[in-house]
Amino acid sequence: MLERRLLCQSGGVADEFRFLTLRAFARPPRLLVVVPSAEAQWVRWAAAGLGALSRVWGGCAGAVVPASVVDHPALADVMRRLQPDHVLEYAPSGATVEGIYPGSVARALGGLEGDARRQAEDFARTEAWNLSGLPDLELAIAALRERLSLNTIRDAVQETHLFDDPAQMGPALADVAVRPVLGVPFPLVTTPTALAYAARVGVDLQAPTAESLVPDEARWRDGVTQRASTLLLDWLHPASPQDTLALLDPAAAGCVRLDRDRLRAEPVVVVGDRPEDFALAQLAGLVHGPCMWMPWQDPSPFTIMGRFPRWRGPDTIRVTSASMSVEDVEARMHTMWDRRPRAFVNGKEVDDKAFVCVPVEDLRTRGSNLYVHEQAWDLPRSLPATVLPDGSLEAALGLPAEVPPGLDAARDKWQVLLVASDHPLPPHRTLTGDALHAQQGNVWETFVRAADGGITYSSHRFDFVPRGAFLAGTLAAPRLRWPSLPAVLAMVAKPHRVQPSAAGKRTAVAERLLGSRATLEDLAAGPGWDLLQTFLPGQQHPGQPEDGWWSLKTSVVMTFRALAATPLAPEWDISQRRAQVDEWARQGLLRRGLALGCQECPAFEFYPREEITQQYRCRRCGVGNDLVQARWKTGTSEPEWTYELHPAVAELIDNNADVPLQATRYLRRQARGMRPLMAAEFEILRNGEPFVEIDFALAHADEIWLGEAKKTNALGDVHRDIKRELCKLLDGCRAVAAHRLVLATAAPAWNTATLTVARRELHGLRTAGKYAPDVYLVTAVGSSAPAFELLTPTQDATPVRQ
Repeated sequence: MLERRLLCQSGGVADEFRFLTLRAFARPPRLLVVVPSAEAQWVRWAAAGLGALSRVWGGCAGAVVPASVVDHPALADVMRRLQPDHVLEYAPSGATVEGIYPGSVARALGGLEGDARRQAEDFARTEAWNLSGLPDLELAIAALRERLSLNTIRDAVQETHLFDDPAQMGPALADVAVRPVLGVPFPLVTTPTALAYAARVGVDLQAPTAESLVPDEARWRDGVTQRASTLLLDWLHPASPQDTLALLDPAAAGCVRLDRDRLRAEPVVVVGDRPEDFALAQLAGLVHGPCMWMPWQDPSPFTIMGRFPRWRGPDTIRVTSASMSVEDVEARMHTMWDRRPRAFVNGKEVDDKAFVCVPVEDLRTRGSNLYVHEQAWDLPRSLPATVLPDGSLEAALGLPAEVPPGLDAARDKWQVLLVASDHPLPPHRTLTGDALHAQQGNVWETFVRAADGGITYSSHRFDFVPRGAFLAGTLAAPRLRWPSLPAVLAMVAKPHRVQPSAAGKRTAVAERLLGSRATLEDLAAGPGWDLLQTFLPGQQHPGQPEDGWWSLKTSVVMTFRALAATPLAPEWDISQRRAQVDEWARQGLLRRGLALGCQECPAFEFYPREEITQQYRCRRCGVGNDLVQARWKTGTSEPEWTYELHPAVAELIDNNADVPLQATRYLRRQARGMRPLMAAEFEILRNGEPFVEIDFALAHADEIWLGEAKKTNALGDVHRDIKRELCKLLDGCRAVAAHRLVLATAAPAWNTATLTVARRELHGLRTAGKYAPDVYLVTAVGSSAPAFELLTPTQDATPVRQ
């Protein structure tokens, strides 16, 4: 990657300049549609919302949620991970409301007669119905918009409603699809099982219904469980052409589904017949992978095998529910499994059960899904960018706008996604608008936010566009900023303040000298760290010649003879040591110079090479001295070069900084896809005073992690100290909305007291419904086989190896 320095006109050095390598995607907006939640008619309202979503381009990337369950704890994480662009209130037409509540239109027209009644009835059936009498719907939507990161500019929300007429949202699926599309006729969706199939293929609000083609419950179940989703759809529409697609098939919208940073699909089965189960099944399918909703109570033993026939052995299907306990889910599934035909091999029964029952909070899936335009994804792009002092990247230009094939810029809107592989951005509701525009950018140009590990923005300008403007004048090309992780933490922690700790400042110095944190991590993990450790006062110097090193008043200095004689594992030969010492001297990690004395006082001090002249002044007493043999440390005819370790690096090594550095090195190497951003030690302040110090932070494409690293195996000496330290760390996670807390130790395992306190705290927080991040344990940091484990929140469980 090209990097250089720009010179100011005055001759000074400006911010670093580089070319930012990007991958560009065009994708349909992700919609989260909230529908009314009348208990007796929730299936019909959900089907109506699906019908409206099915008519919009890219409806396959959206979900419908009944208003009564938007705050359900089982849905919180999957809604966050969906990262919707819009949370929309469903605004049905009068015809849809009439289908749910027959006679509604007639009651609204009252005593009108003749032409006036006909005209009013046509208007009422085609226009949006007034749902202002449903305050729970409005409150649910307001709560979701407050909680999620959406397309907003300050207080302006880009889209608020989804109508039955797709032209009011745009683009309509009918305008984009190149093949005929089909869905389940809306009047047929009256039961949870019918809704389960409709959520798979889509709902057609306008399709006529033939009375002779009304599926019974068994046929609906077959449609849900069959691997081919369109068999039942073809039966419902016998006169349809052979090349038709389902409304919610990504191919119908000219889209493809990408599995990002994921080695394989991990299917999910949701059981239960409640609104929260319906919502969970949709969201899980968008977030976790292939998903099947089984709302009926007595599934066949072949139900799962029909839909997911290839999953066996360790790659088990996860079965869960939002409305049922894990125990009830297990009872239902094991009853089903016990009815299967038995198979025997060599007289021994084979129990190849392909599923495991888990609570919703244990649905942890690596990677993410992304629905993108099939001809406009993963396109290489590059922008010139300035590296700001805090490490943020600010583009000098906006990316020129491009119209994806098949879309009409005068009619359609889409989302542009720009991903920098070496600079991921986690989604957060504060990372919108002003936070992501360049300093001289126009914040009102378009809707910008962090999503999908990068920056996404709406394709069209939001500010003033003159009538008759050319295409380039209507499409957005904002100048963007990729904030560094310290900048992200500072924004998401507000009103708390974030500042580097003393250790963080020392780490920043070392990173600057070496060029990157990754290089510093490699140093901490190699023999070079042990070699530099001999520069610390009080260290043993086995094998080093006595006249090759000296402990001065302010530091320890060494000759190359001493460095060459230091035992290391793995061993470095003389040429390797010579090359490494020269490199460290070039970087400033070591300073080359002489150890010189004074003619007046007995002090010997280290003088860097650049300060050495024939006459020099004593650092201690200020007396002038000549550079003669009497002044150097040894009695040799010529002085011998000595080396001093940079003071900030010496303090870093003395404070066991190798543990957090090796922990982040291990976590960095565990990451798939985009390399995570790292941040060194920092403090979070409350009322101007630090209340917690964090050893390291990581930012992935979808999460922020905070970490604590210890050389020992405990957070404290006694139970009270452990709990105090852990509560401060959890408080810090809460302040920056971190999703994981990583506890790393160089010891083979954390002690029992630390694990017990951590489990009890997590169990208590989650039982009370309070915020609690996932806690992961990294043990044996720095060894050849460190372990990464999830700490279960229960008091009596053992860590689960990931």
